[in-house]
Amino acid sequence: MARHDEVEARVGQLIQQLAHDFADMGDELRWSVTRALIHRAVHFATERPGVEFCALATYLGDMVGHAHRLAHGDNPRAPTHQDLKH
Repeated sequence: MARHDEVEARVGQLIQQLAHDFADMGDELRWSVTRALIHRAVHFATERPGVEFCALATYLGDMVGHAHRLAHGDNPRAPTHQDLKH
């Protein structure tokens, strides 16, 4: 697991560098970088030999839930859940 943690840390550094390099994008920056990272990661994962599709799909599904909890917390009655209806 230590190697995985090392990769995560290095990717985090690269993301910060991207954010710095494209800071002139203003409000678009986070969404643009996020979309680009996810899109390129999917391509990277599925190149041959690649990550098995079901493993990738399951992980992406897990990340949707993770993102939701990060944005809104675990409480479905929290005020943030009333701000936006999905």
